Amino acid sequence: MMSGAGGMPPAPRAVEMRAGGPAFTVFLGALTALPPLAIDMGLPGIPAIEADLAGAAGRGALTLSLFLAGFAVAPLVCGPLADRFGRRLTIMAGLFVLSLAAGACTIAQSFTLLLACRLLQGVAAGACVILPLAIVRDLFDGSEARQHLSRISAVMGLAPMFAPVLGGWVMLMGGWRAIYGAQALCGALLLAVAFFGFTETLPASRRRQLAPKILAAGYATVLRDRAFRGNTLVYAVTFACMFSFISSAPAVLMGQLGLSPTVFALVFGLTSCGTLLGSLLSGWLNRRGVSGPALVDRSAIGMLVAALVLVVVVLTGVANLWTIVAPVAAAIFCFGLLGPSSNHDALHGLPQVAGAASGVLRCLQMVLGALASALVAWLAPLDQPLAVMAGLMAGAALAAMAVLVRLRLGERRDQQSNLVRDMS
Repeated sequence: MMSGAGGMPPAPRAVEMRAGGPAFTVFLGALTALPPLAIDMGLPGIPAIEADLAGAAGRGALTLSLFLAGFAVAPLVCGPLADRFGRRLTIMAGLFVLSLAAGACTIAQSFTLLLACRLLQGVAAGACVILPLAIVRDLFDGSEARQHLSRISAVMGLAPMFAPVLGGWVMLMGGWRAIYGAQALCGALLLAVAFFGFTETLPASRRRQLAPKILAAGYATVLRDRAFRGNTLVYAVTFACMFSFISSAPAVLMGQLGLSPTVFALVFGLTSCGTLLGSLLSGWLNRRGVSGPALVDRSAIGMLVAALVLVVVVLTGVANLWTIVAPVAAAIFCFGLLGPSSNHDALHGLPQVAGAASGVLRCLQMVLGALASALVAWLAPLDQPLAVMAGLMAGAALAAMAVLVRLRLGERRDQQSNLVRDMS
C-alpha cells in the first residue's frame, strides 16, 4: 500500500497493514461495524432513556432515527471529500468527531441534547463507513473484490451479535450513559489504529477536485449508471427490512414478550448471527464461481419468504419467541448473503468516482433505515409492535423484489439489443 496521504505527512507506523491482510480486513470491518455498534449497543438502554429523558414510551426510537439521519447526510459530503483528500484523512476526522459526540451523549441532561449528539455521531460515523467500499474498489476488482467485501461484512456481522450483549453488560455496570462512553472509547481506539497503521490507498493522480461542476458531473455519472441505481436501491430497501426489526426489537422482545435487558441482548445477538453467516456463505460461494446477480436474486426471494412467514405468524396468533425469531433470523441471513454482491455490483463500473458512489449508496441505505425507524416510533401509539414490525418487513421485502425484477428486465433488454446490434 502507498504511504502518506497527499497534503498530510505520513504518521509514524508502529504496524503497517498489508492490503488484503487480516489486520486490513479487521480494521475495515470495524469501520463498517460502527453503525451496528452505535445502534445495537444502545438498544438495551432505550427503556431507561425513555424513563429518564424521553418522557414517553416509543420516543426512544428517535435516538436511532436521528443517528441514521446524520449518517444519511454525511456520505454525500464525505464521499467527494475522500475522493479529493484521500481515504485516511477522512477516516481520522470522522473517528475524532464520533468519539467527541459519543462522549457528549454521556453527559446530556435533556432528550433534545441527546438527540443532537446522536445526530452528530451519525454524521461522523457516516464519514467513516463509506470508505471501506471505496478502499476495496481502489485496490481490487471482480471476484477478488467480492471476496474481500464478504470478509469485511463477516467482521461487521460480529457487531450485531455482541453489541447488545456488551450494551446490556455495560448498562448493568454504569447505566445507559456508560453505553455511550464505551462507544467513545471504541472510536478513540480505531482513531489510534488509523493514525499508526493505515496507509493511503488513493494515489494523488486519481484525486478529484471539489469544484461544484466536477462534483455535479461525478454524481451525474453515478446516478446514470443503471447497475448502480438498481443494486443500491435493492440493498437499501432490504436494509430497511432488517432495520424494521432492529427498531421494533425492544418493544417486541422486552415490552411484548417480557424479556429482561440481559436476555434480550442474548436473543438479539443470536438473531443477528444471520448477517455473519450470510456474509461468510457469500464469500464461499463467490470463490466457487457463483455470480453476484444470482446471489442477490436468491437472497431477495428468501427475505421475502421469511417476511411473509412472519406476517402469517401474526395473523394466525401463534406468535412466541421462537416463531418470531426464526423468520427474522432467516431474513437477516438473506441480508448478509445479499450485501457483498449488491455492493460490488453497484460500484463495479464506477472506479473513478468510487467515493461519491459509496456515499450515495450509504446515504440511501440510511435514509430508508431512518424512515423505517421513524415509522416504528410514529406507529407506537397503536400498541401493536409485532404487527407493525411484520408489516414493515414484508412491505420492504416486496419493494426490494419489485426493484430487482425491474433491474433484471432492463439488463435483459440491454443484452437483447446488444445481440441484435452484433448480428446486424
